[in-house]
Amino acid sequence: MKKKLVLLSGFVMGLAPVAALAQVDTSGATSTGCNIGETGTLFGLLCRVGQFLNSIIPVLIALGVLFFVYGVITFVIADDEEAKTKGRNRIIFGIIGLAVIIGLWGLVNLLRNTFDLDNTTDIELPTIPVVI
Repeated sequence: MKKKLVLLSGFVMGLAPVAALAQVDTSGATSTGCNIGETGTLFGLLCRVGQFLNSIIPVLIALGVLFFVYGVITFVIADDEEAKTKGRNRIIFGIIGLAVIIGLWGLVNLLRNTFDLDNTTDIELPTIPVVI
């Protein structure tokens, strides 16, 4: 019974990042942060790379959490000492990986905010006027 409870709690904890990523932005912003007309310039290329990295960082964090939870489960369930050592190593590597990912992400955001490099622009999309 204890092993099933640990597996169930590990599964639920593993799905926590997925639930956090499922939130919808209701601010009404239509901008992706890049100027549409500058896709052929160096700024446009860097902006697209930044968008890609911003979209992949949460996936890496979710994978790090899953690796950590997998290590906890293998450590708790393991009977022999070798399996417990592997589980403990997975836990340690998961924590180190998460610390590196979040630390670098935080450092980049700190530098961006320190030097005021926020390049978000509001794009007003053309619409058809409504006659009432």
